[in-house]
Amino acid sequence: MPGTAPRAPVRTCIGCRRARVKRALLRVTRTPDGVRVDPEARLPGRGAYLCPDPDCIAAARRRGASPLRTALRGIAEGDAVAALDQLENHVVYHQVPVGTVRSENA
Repeated sequence: MPGTAPRAPVRTCIGCRRARVKRALLRVTRTPDGVRVDPEARLPGRGAYLCPDPDCIAAARRRGASPLRTALRGIAEGDAVAALDQLENHVVYHQVPVGTVRSENA
């Protein structure tokens, strides 16, 4: 529609299943080199999104990493658990405050 502002992309967190603005979530990507945390959301490959909240990561882990395995289509359970560990370390290390939107320059 002419004159309307474009909407921000929305993605669903695989931990808490809430729909949030894409920029507020962290991405995990399946690449030819394996599963990697993609904080800038720029790597090619299939991706899954999680809130930068340890509770959401724990929720995905409690279900046996099944939501991540489903979203990334066919990765091994060990790779999914390792990706969740990597994501949890990223969140703790970078101290991303819950409920904040990450900066494009961060």
